[in-house]
Amino acid sequence: MRSEVQAGNWARRVRRVLMGLGVLAAGGFTILLLAVFALIHGGALQAVLLTLLALILMAALAVAALGWVALRLWRSGAWLEALPLLAGAPWLSRVVWAARVLWTGRALWRLRARLRPAPRV
Repeated sequence: MRSEVQAGNWARRVRRVLMGLGVLAAGGFTILLLAVFALIHGGALQAVLLTLLALILMAALAVAALGWVALRLWRSGAWLEALPLLAGAPWLSRVVWAARVLWTGRALWRLRARLRPAPRV
């Protein structure tokens, strides 16, 4: 029973990815057709095409920047500080902050190095 649920979950994910790729391909094909049409006829269509390409570039840069920020937040453990607020215990945020600093900072590694016995020669 559990493997059927997992298989359905994977199939749903694959369908979503394929649908997203299809939308990207259709958008790329549309922009390619606009570019060809603008090069043939010129004029205002070139301005529209350049504006459209600039908007797409800005959106891609914004998505990349958000992804980079999200990855940095995930790796640093900063998202853990929001959990006490969501749970309704804001006083716990300081405890989580201290634990995160110890876990991700160099303080824990320095403490381990001090507590480790010296190697025997």
